[in-house]
Amino acid sequence: MKKKKRSPFFDKQWLGFIMGLLFPLLIFYLYYLSKFADLEFFDYLRSVHEYKLLFKTMSLCVLSNLPMFYLLLQFKYYKGTRGVVMACFIYAFFVLAYRIFN
Repeated sequence: MKKKKRSPFFDKQWLGFIMGLLFPLLIFYLYYLSKFADLEFFDYLRSVHEYKLLFKTMSLCVLSNLPMFYLLLQFKYYKGTRGVVMACFIYAFFVLAYRIFN
């Protein structure tokens, strides 16, 4: 009986999805800390939403998934890249829904 070859840790679709969802949020928070640390975080969110910049800023933060995507692709972790792409589509659907309903 042949043993099933274990895939590397980062070659999991769910892990790529989680990383793809959390990394843009982390970048958004780091941007807040670097530029607007004197404001409370929720005041910053309120003002960004008020000026209709929240989803524009988050759309730019999703671009931070590109290096992670290419790194996973370089190591041939195709399931992980699939998860990152799924997370990007989730963000795209939220931005589209926000554009339509707001």
